Amino acid sequence: MLHFIKKINKVNDDFSVVCEFNTNEIRQINLSQWVERFRKANDGWASRISDIDYFKTVKLDSYGTLSWDNQLDFCPDVLYEMSSPVRA
Repeated sequence: MLHFIKKINKVNDDFSVVCEFNTNEIRQINLSQWVERFRKANDGWASRISDIDYFKTVKLDSYGTLSWDNQLDFCPDVLYEMSSPVRA
């Protein structure tokens, strides 16, 4: 099954995002390790995501994945695999 995100529910200060996927599951995606890699790269492009205020500007693109204005995005299947279910 191909996954995509239907809705961003919450963006957290720990660089994680709670989303609803097309499976109707609510899952939390912890991007802190990716953010740290981008911060260390210090390339002025992807490293912008390490600023929490910029991170929180995340939105859904037309492919159902997380994206930022600097054109950074992630494969929604990868996001699903690295996410964990949020218990009600």
